[in-house]
Amino acid sequence: MPLWSRVAAGIAIAVTLLGFAVFKAYSERLGPIIQAYGITYYNDDGPKAVAPPCKSESEIRSAIARVHAKFDHFGGAPLRAFEQRAARLKGLPPLGIDTLYVITEDDKLRDGQTVLFIGLTSNCVSTVFSFPARLYRELAAVPRDAS
Repeated sequence: MPLWSRVAAGIAIAVTLLGFAVFKAYSERLGPIIQAYGITYYNDDGPKAVAPPCKSESEIRSAIARVHAKFDHFGGAPLRAFEQRAARLKGLPPLGIDTLYVITEDDKLRDGQTVLFIGLTSNCVSTVFSFPARLYRELAAVPRDAS
């Protein structure tokens, strides 16, 4: 075999091996990314998310009683008025809930610095979030001319 054909065969093998290595490295980038807390799946390949069980209003009230929490309760017209004040004063979107419990203090977590909002829709918890207590007091205050 002449020298030029050996060199050409060696170059062809080297290019093929490099191409295979590049393809393998690039295809691993297209797969799921392993992150610090698990795997990210693409195109709904991952396991189906299970909806959390519904926590009813009675369960929420019993949990509030267990931790000796101080709370405010909004529903109906007072809830709508609270949402309107929040939208007018701070530009917050409506919550889209039927009942709102605001935990202001409890034995375990809250010390008056933050408040915990628990929103229920159709007697089932639909949203939970917290705000600084200062902001809540500002939103919950009834204007003097409305009394």
